This record gives sequence, C-alpha cells and structure tokens, in this order.
Amino acid sequence: MIEPETSPRMDWLLERLAGFGEREAVIGPGVSADYADLVARVEEWPRAWRGTGVRPGSVVAVIGDALPATVALVLALARAGCTVVPMSPRDPAPEARAPRFATAEVETVFEFTDPERWTATELTRPEGPGHPLLSGLRSDREPGLVLFSSGSTGETKAAVLSLPRLLDRFRAETSRPWRTLQFLGFDHIGGVNTLFHTLCNGGAAIVEPRRTAERVCRAVEEHRVELLPTTPTFLNMLLISGAHRDHDLSSLRLITYGTEPMREVTLQHLARTFPEVRLKQTYGLTETGILPTRSDSSTSLGMRIGGDGFETKIVDGVLWVRSPGSMLGYLNSVDPFEADGWLNTGDVVEEGVDGSLRVIGRRSKIINIGGEKVFPARVENVLLQAPNVRDVVVHGRSNAVTGQVVAARVDLLEDEEPRVLAKRLRLFCAGRLAPHEIPAVFVRAEEPLHGSRFKRQGWNT
Repeated sequence: MIEPETSPRMDWLLERLAGFGEREAVIGPGVSADYADLVARVEEWPRAWRGTGVRPGSVVAVIGDALPATVALVLALARAGCTVVPMSPRDPAPEARAPRFATAEVETVFEFTDPERWTATELTRPEGPGHPLLSGLRSDREPGLVLFSSGSTGETKAAVLSLPRLLDRFRAETSRPWRTLQFLGFDHIGGVNTLFHTLCNGGAAIVEPRRTAERVCRAVEEHRVELLPTTPTFLNMLLISGAHRDHDLSSLRLITYGTEPMREVTLQHLARTFPEVRLKQTYGLTETGILPTRSDSSTSLGMRIGGDGFETKIVDGVLWVRSPGSMLGYLNSVDPFEADGWLNTGDVVEEGVDGSLRVIGRRSKIINIGGEKVFPARVENVLLQAPNVRDVVVHGRSNAVTGQVVAARVDLLEDEEPRVLAKRLRLFCAGRLAPHEIPAVFVRAEEPLHGSRFKRQGWNT
C-alpha cells in the first residue's frame, strides 16, 4: 500500500478538483462522476491495486477511454509518483502492444474491459537500472507520462514527459468551466491537454468513444456540449455527412482544430455552417505540449502562437519552439532539442505583416518537381472543391526525370471510372493550380485516408 508515499507536486491538483464538489466532472455512455466522486475514486485506487505490484516509481500502462474510473486511476498513479503509459483500447491492436510495453519498461498493465471493470497484469520487470529518463523520474518521485506518436509517417517514438511540468500552466491559467467533448484520447498530447484543461477549470468532460459524425453530434445535443476540440479531418467528415443538420447543436460556442493543417475550403464551409460558433486553431506537439494560440478570426488560418513562457522563432521559413512543458526526451530516439532548449518543429510557416503565422505544412512533405516546390495542402484545397470528392491526400511520387511528381489519393462520394476521374480532376485543376502543381497520378482510395486519431495519414508511393 502506497498512500504514505505520494508525490507532493500533485497535491494542488487534487485539492482543486475537490473544491468543485458536486459539479459534473466526467460523463460517458451510461456512466458519470461529479468532482467529489472523482476524488473519492482517486483515494480508493491504492486499495484496489494492492497486490498488483504497483509501487512508487512504477511504470504502469492504462488501456481505456477517459471515463471516470480510468481518469481516477491515472490521477491516483500520478499521485503515487508513477509513470503512466496511457493507451487507447483501439490503437494499437492488442498484438501490437508488446513492443510498446517493452520500450516503456512497463511493469503493470491495467486494461478496462468496460467502464467499471478492469484487469491487472504484471509484466517481467526489466533487469538493471532501466532507461535514464525513467530512472530519473523514479528517483525524484516525479510522476511521468509516456506518449507514443501515431507512427503514420515513420517510426513510432516514445516521448517521456514530466506530468507536473506539463500541468504547471493550469495552476495559474483560469478559464470558464466549459462542457467539453473529449474527442482525442489521453494517449495523445491534445487529449491530455483537453482533459486537464477541462478538469482544472471545473468543467465537464463528455466522452463518446464511438467517434462517428452521428455519435458526436448526438453527444453534443444530449449533453449540451459547448466546446468541441477536434481535427480538420473529422470536421470535413462532419460537414460531408450532414449529421449536423439532424441534431440540435445550438449549445456549441467554440470549435478548436489542430494536429494537422486545416484546408481553407473546409474552414470557410465550417464558418458558413456554424456562423454563431467561434473557430480557433490550436498548435502543439507531443515534444512541446500545446502552445497558447489566438486565431486572427474564425475564417482565417492566421494565428498568434506563444506567450506565457512559450517562445517561437522562424528560421529559414520553419517554426522553432521553446516550451516550459517540453518532454524530457525519447526512450527510443535521439534528443531533438538544441542545447538551449529550442526545437525545430519542421513546420513551414508564412509570417504576416502583423506578426501572425500560417502553417503551410511539414518541410519533409514538400514535393520537389524539377526544382519547383509544391505544398500538398494547396493542391488538396483545390481538389476538395471538385465534384464527387469526399477527401484527398497529396504526396510526392519518385520520378526519374523530374525527381518527383504530384500524386493524389482520392476518396470519392460515388464510384467513378479511374480514367474519367483523372481527366476530370486535371481539367478542374487547370487554371486553379500552376502546371507543375497539377497531380500526374490519381489513385482511388480503397481505405480511409485517416487513422484512429482522425488525422490524415501518409501513403506509400
């Protein structure tokens, strides 16, 4: 039993949550908890995990959605000075979890089979002192967090963060208590930020594990959701589905979007569809946490980034960030930070005369056509306006003559013969794009263009 050995750096958080009393805290399908109940659950967890091998400094994986029992377990483990490895029940698949457990040196796995039922499995503790980052957290009795990248563009990386450092911004920041849809899971930096921003301000986190347009709209209507933090890909899916027309979404006050570049055509469509809702762009990385942002307007892709200890600079058109909540490092890759704490984000930005920034896309995704640069987002924005196009992902394909050509994988609303599709879309792009920007290759998508986190994913060409 470990109650006497807790991490004092988490005391402020539990005290704040307890102060919200009987306000709604976490609400999910068939289950809910107010703040008093949530704090009581945190107090009960050390007795529940007795005999599982959990002790101060343990590395513990938690597989489940951000429902009351799961959230309380994460808070209890953090209070005990453990390092938490949150995982979605859907990603990765069970057979793909073992390598992540090994990378993070997980000792105990808690898996929720429904909102209130769980199993605990002890894994073989690695011999020796372990990875220095995990050993350092353990010796300092500092709660840690390990987040895995989605792995859609390369090797999956395991980032180690100090939970107290990550949450320090919420000690001083205050906001209204939003009723917020918990769209991203807390295995994602955006989901972690959403959850703790909501809880630290006494708001209600609404959880809908089935993240279809229909289910999300139903949750907004049923629970009078005010804040919807999500991704451009999901918002595009929502608009195309028409589910927003079948539900009362009048409670919505703010939609935030991030994790990938927003296409301008989608943003304009959103603004017309939800004229009473403010649209705000967010920006952040697992490595740096979520930065403060302020969009120029609901119809603009320009935004101000930084402040409150977060710093930015632009070097050769690429955004660099220095953050007080930056990760401690990777478990399975080299440290990406400069000696003075700056991180090259790899995001190409345009700077307006007023100092606002517009993210154009990843430098690694720029397509080089015989020396001419093509930004995928620009081509996608045009193709999304073409008839019968649900979504599109644009990438470079190797070419012996020009180095690369533009290739587009297209998700169609209705089936269309490939040669007819390619001819029609090339004609549509003519006059809207420069000749070198027009895709030379069109591929009909046979699978969704997004991953489980509703972020557009790359494809091999």
